[in-house]
Amino acid sequence: MPRIADDILLTHLEVALAVAPEPVLCGLNADDPRQQRNARVDVARHLVERMRGFVIEGEGGMRGEGQACLFPGDFSPIG
Repeated sequence: MPRIADDILLTHLEVALAVAPEPVLCGLNADDPRQQRNARVDVARHLVERMRGFVIEGEGGMRGEGQACLFPGDFSPIG
């Protein structure tokens, strides 16, 4: 399986978290441990949904091809 560059994966995960629904992220700081766990599961689901377009394993003939952008509309300047 081809290795994904750490900086590319980091960028895609950062963008996925940046566009995650605010209530999901706020739940991570909840006082109730069940709410925290539910929020972690929701974040994981959100990341899975966003990462569906990320081809990690490919056919033998795909070597040398660049990885398609996961979030084409999300790479605008931050801040």
